[in-house]
Amino acid sequence: MSYNLSQIMKSAHRNYKKGGKTFSECLKSAWSFAKLQESFSPEAVKSRTDKFLAERHEAMSKTAKATYNNLNIPASAYYTPNSTHYGAHYVGD
Repeated sequence: MSYNLSQIMKSAHRNYKKGGKTFSECLKSAWSFAKLQESFSPEAVKSRTDKFLAERHEAMSKTAKATYNNLNIPASAYYTPNSTHYGAHYVGD
């Protein structure tokens, strides 16, 4: 990660000339702005997006596996003993 030091110093000096802040404060804000710009570069955004999508996919996979592997539901929850017609045993969604 390399920063354009000339641009950072120019930005700090421009803000200092406007007045109201010390040069130290202007330099700190110029550096924080440069670091913020770096975090929004296309490569950084793609990296964070890929990481988020991978984590979400993993979490959804774990949830689905836990849901469908734990089907210890008795047959009485789906069928009634009083029905005799074909397909009439199913009781719910």
